Amino acid sequence: MVKIAKPTSANSPPADGYHADEIQIAAVQEELEVGVKTTETGAVRIHKIVSLRSQTVEVKRFTVNRPVEHKFEPRQEGDTLVIPVFEYVPIITMQLTLKEEVHVTTTVSQQEVFQNVLVNNEELVVERRSGTDGEWHREKDNPVDPV
Repeated sequence: MVKIAKPTSANSPPADGYHADEIQIAAVQEELEVGVKTTETGAVRIHKIVSLRSQTVEVKRFTVNRPVEHKFEPRQEGDTLVIPVFEYVPIITMQLTLKEEVHVTTTVSQQEVFQNVLVNNEELVVERRSGTDGEWHREKDNPVDPV
């Protein structure tokens, strides 16, 4: 409590230990308590989709038996790698002959399979619902990049 004294005359008698011209002011302390209230406004659900990729290789041999002047390197023709096979054939003179070509074709196929495997490519699907009892909807505008 704070006492504020007003100027008084010296002849005034004190009442209850205070001078009659003194004013009493009550000091009040207020306290504020802050907290957090959690309210569910929706939810997110995530699914992982994994695709299985396989490669097959087909090897075909083509007989050529054609004389050539010099050796040449393997070449790529679309999805097919052509590997020349040379041999020296003794004739009256030595002549380099292209004996055969080996054509290697690579085919890629993809299918969805449900099994536990180690993979290199994963996709996450994010679904969101409005409110606590709403329908789940797949998010189309915000896809998650493959890992």
